[in-house]
Amino acid sequence: MKTFSREAWEDAQASWSGFSDEWRDTRHAMAMRGVIFAPAGTEFDSWEDDSPSQRAMLIRAIREQPTLLRRCILRARSWSDVIANLMTARDDWRAEQAEGEAEAARRHRDETPTGREAALSLKTILDRISDA
Repeated sequence: MKTFSREAWEDAQASWSGFSDEWRDTRHAMAMRGVIFAPAGTEFDSWEDDSPSQRAMLIRAIREQPTLLRRCILRARSWSDVIANLMTARDDWRAEQAEGEAEAARRHRDETPTGREAALSLKTILDRISDA
């Protein structure tokens, strides 16, 4: 268990000024992991900035992927670790998504008859109808 000086604790508390109540659970979870200072960035930072701040990336995760964020925090020892875990999960998800789309395209290609196969099937159906 980490211990902090009174001065460090007060500095950490001050670093959280300007953070909304949305951060409460994330802040608590990280404090339980020994991280008491707020992530880097300001409330004006955006995810869509060229180089988004930790704060911008984390607020997006709080709003859009809270379950994933909680899992990322469980394996983290710093805000940087949380961000790295989030980015790894995002990249893994994208790879799975791309593989799923490729598999769907393969399946569609395999299940869709060629023009010749379709014509033969129609001929077979018409032959059966005319024989009946």
